[in-house]
Amino acid sequence: MLDLLKVSAGETLLIHGAAGAVGTVAVQLAVRRGATVIGTASPANQAYLRDLGAVPVEYGDGLVERVRALAPRGIDAVFDVAGKGALPASIELRGGTSRIITIADMGAQSLGIPFSAGTPEMRSAPALADLARLVVDGALRLTVSATYPLERAAEAHRISEAGHARGKIVLLVD
Repeated sequence: MLDLLKVSAGETLLIHGAAGAVGTVAVQLAVRRGATVIGTASPANQAYLRDLGAVPVEYGDGLVERVRALAPRGIDAVFDVAGKGALPASIELRGGTSRIITIADMGAQSLGIPFSAGTPEMRSAPALADLARLVVDGALRLTVSATYPLERAAEAHRISEAGHARGKIVLLVD
C-alpha cells in the first residue's frame, strides 16, 4: 500500500489504526522509507506507537485539529487500516481524495476513495520473503497479541472483530 500511495522520504503519512497488526507493520515500513508517520490509536497505545517511530495521535472528535497541530505543512498521504469512519477527516486533511487508500472502510468508494485489497505482487513469494528477512534481521517487529488453540477459534475471531488487538492473533494446532 505504501507503494500505491507513493510514500517517500521526507513525506508525512497518516495511518488510521496504526497500533493494530497491519498498522504496526505499515508504520515500521514507512519509517524505514524515511517518512514521518502520524498514527491514530487509543490513549493506551500511544507509547507503543512512539516506540515504533510514529507520532501518536488519539482518534475521535477533534482529530483534524490534532493532526494539523502535529503536521502544520500538511499530510502527504493517508492509509486507513481501521475502517472506523476517519475518511471524511482524511479528505479534509488532504484537501481532496488523492493519495488516500483504505483496506477497511467498505463505504470508501462513495467518498471517492479506493478500497484496496492490494495487488497480487504484494502477496508474491518474493515480497513476503523480503518481509520475512526484515523480521529475521530484527528490522521489522511483528507483535503477537494472543494465541489460542484451534478449538477456541470462534473466541479468537470475536476478539479480532472487535478491532482492538495489538498485533496478530495466532491459532495453534496441536
